[in-house]
Amino acid sequence: MGWSQPALSQHMNALEKDLRVTLFERTPRGIVLTTAGQLARIRANEIATSVTELRGDLARAFGLGGRNVRLAGFPSFVVGPLAAELGTLASTTGTGSDTAHHSYEVAEAEPPEALSMLQNGEIDMAFLFHHEDEEAPRLSAHDTVDLGADHLDLLVPERRNRTGQITHLDDVADLPWIMGCVRCRSTAERLCRRAGFEPRTRHITDNPGAIQSLVSNGLGVALLLRSARRYSQVAGIDSIVVAEAGARRVTAMVPDGLRTASEVEDLLAALRLGEGMTETSVADAPMNPPEADDINRYQSVGDAEC
Repeated sequence: MGWSQPALSQHMNALEKDLRVTLFERTPRGIVLTTAGQLARIRANEIATSVTELRGDLARAFGLGGRNVRLAGFPSFVVGPLAAELGTLASTTGTGSDTAHHSYEVAEAEPPEALSMLQNGEIDMAFLFHHEDEEAPRLSAHDTVDLGADHLDLLVPERRNRTGQITHLDDVADLPWIMGCVRCRSTAERLCRRAGFEPRTRHITDNPGAIQSLVSNGLGVALLLRSARRYSQVAGIDSIVVAEAGARRVTAMVPDGLRTASEVEDLLAALRLGEGMTETSVADAPMNPPEADDINRYQSVGDAEC
């Protein structure tokens, strides 16, 4: 929500005063929910779902123009596959289909934050990711829908692979790396260690265009999602399929009561069929280098999210 610590404490105290129970236990290690707090959270989620369902029922019954579906997803998914499919759905306006009467409100949020927003009833659907060797996120009373695999490809400067000798991760063990967000970096480091080496990080950025520009200019190698290359591709790079890199599984999480709503099903169907979530080649994608300011912004090591 973006509240400051004093403001958050004030809201917590006001809520406890209003309900006349202790909801939060303040400990040296942080704040945890009491039994009353856990019950309040469950009931709040139920109320939020009921309100969301009521909006849809009223819209359908009285022709109020459909329901606004609140979405949150990680940035590279929002600006790529999600934006593309929402654009396709929006283009059906006026055709008489059900999707013409729905609107979608999108927020960027990393998986932990999106899960929290979903649990608190702030959104109707969360888009999450996990590497295929990790467990998929779960939340009680919510349905998890697998949208497909988004493969990780090894990006190397073209001039480094003119003879096509790079085919595995350990072939670039001596080269510097360009890493993504904390979770992406953790995955890349784990994969490199399995391949028998410790990657040497030179740059960290959450911008797919900046990652590609850094690689293209010979400043390192990187693992990047195939869908990111589809929606923003920079020249001067060899994109190499390496089996040991695997894929990121993309999932949507939605409350059980909304899973079969037409506006939810329409969007999920579009995303499962979307080209960004398939094995489609990026060869025909438009070349779209990032602005110089974007590249300069990310040419230093630091924590970022993607």
